[in-house]
Amino acid sequence: MLKFIIGAIVFGLIALAIIILVIINFTYKSIRQMRNTVEDQFELHQKRKEQKEKNPFGDDYFKSSDGPKQQRQQKQQKGQQQADKKTARRTTTSSGVTIIDEREADKKIFNHDDGEYVEFEEVHD
Repeated sequence: MLKFIIGAIVFGLIALAIIILVIINFTYKSIRQMRNTVEDQFELHQKRKEQKEKNPFGDDYFKSSDGPKQQRQQKQQKGQQQADKKTARRTTTSSGVTIIDEREADKKIFNHDDGEYVEFEEVHD
């Protein structure tokens, strides 16, 4: 009877040790994965910061068109008004670089009589 109790206690301690090792292993892997994610984010932010510092034209030179809809509409209206007044448009960046756009505002690529489709011939091999 005493051997049975001692055997049960030893078996219980071994099972408890295995469960604790599995929990420690899972926790270690989770912490390592979070650390790698944080390091990747940090490197990404560092690269972006370096690119901003290397930009010689100022922040407003490479603005994307993904801004708020109202701002885009206001810019388009201003650009249209300026295009109506004169054909050359000038933009000056915060660092002093001037960009001159001398394209014609109402230049059409296709004539109205070109139609919607292009005529073609099928060639069979």
